[in-house]
Amino acid sequence: MSFAAVLLCGGKSTRMGRDKAFIDWNGRPLWQVQLEKLQQLGPERLLISCRAEQNIVSDAERVFDPIDANDGPLGAITRCLELVQTPLLVLAVDMPWMTVEFLRDRILPGGFFRGPHGYEALCAVYEPAMLPVLQEALRQKQLALQRVIEKATPAIHDLSFEDELFFRNANTQADLSSS
Repeated sequence: MSFAAVLLCGGKSTRMGRDKAFIDWNGRPLWQVQLEKLQQLGPERLLISCRAEQNIVSDAERVFDPIDANDGPLGAITRCLELVQTPLLVLAVDMPWMTVEFLRDRILPGGFFRGPHGYEALCAVYEPAMLPVLQEALRQKQLALQRVIEKATPAIHDLSFEDELFFRNANTQADLSSS
């Protein structure tokens, strides 16, 4: 399957109190750990969506969040999907428990996982056919990815209890301590 991949790093990290992309994860910044997972999958194009002031230096293509956009992950995903025009594997920087094997075997075949808290929108494959729905939601400033996914009607897979661990987020210092 031909695909592109993007690591989402542009969040404000307000609950964490510091930029999650630069949190130490086993001796390396979290963004490097997550980017390496995507590289191992062999995407045609590899992108990092971030803020310009984050100074993330990598061989991956950087897609900067506009300074005044404040459109969250929906804006970042839409900009990247417009750029690549191919299936786009999205991975959030704050999902360090996601594995290369799960990405390859369960995420890349396509669609979205639905768990007890809704769709797992920040680790999924977005198809170019979803662009009109994403763009319209962005125009209307309806930034909730859960609603956008429902409107786009992608393939949905139920998330098993055993697989929920992969989708854990590191949003607070306590989340990191419980790992």
